[in-house]
Amino acid sequence: MNQIKSLLLKVIQFLEDTNTNNKVKIIKLMLKFNNYKRSNINKIIGIIAEFENYKKRIEKNQKIIRENANKNLLLELLSLAEDFNRCFKKDKNMNILNEGIKIINRKLWNILKKEGIKKINSKKGDVFNTDIHEAVSIQTIKKPELKGKILHIIESGYSFNKKIIKYTKVIVGKEERKK
Repeated sequence: MNQIKSLLLKVIQFLEDTNTNNKVKIIKLMLKFNNYKRSNINKIIGIIAEFENYKKRIEKNQKIIRENANKNLLLELLSLAEDFNRCFKKDKNMNILNEGIKIINRKLWNILKKEGIKKINSKKGDVFNTDIHEAVSIQTIKKPELKGKILHIIESGYSFNKKIIKYTKVIVGKEERKK
């Protein structure tokens, strides 16, 4: 409130000032400042509008990229599904069926590998590692050297672009308690 009173007093003093030369200078300065302020505000509004348009373009491009990536993967999987259909329609002969399934299996793994899927290499006797393994069971063992080691691999684990997407499911050895 005090600031408004102070401002009003200054305006009254300005109006009462008899020196018109000072009034003209002050009015010109005020007009220049107003024009400067207006042009900068317009520039800022333009920059904000450009940034919003940029964000919309980026979102649109990312959506197109995702759709194309999904489309390409789906097309390859459809090709695989068609191979399965052909495999079952061919002949009742098991050799042809087995060979067809092997081809389809190889093709599927090639697609997954191309998309960035890698099998986690774990084997019986490896040390259990919670970063790549999931213990589904613990089995007591008589040999102390098998303590904390993988006894059986239940399901393989996989990574996608160097990130674990499925842990290797294993059975881990635990030393038998001595009574």
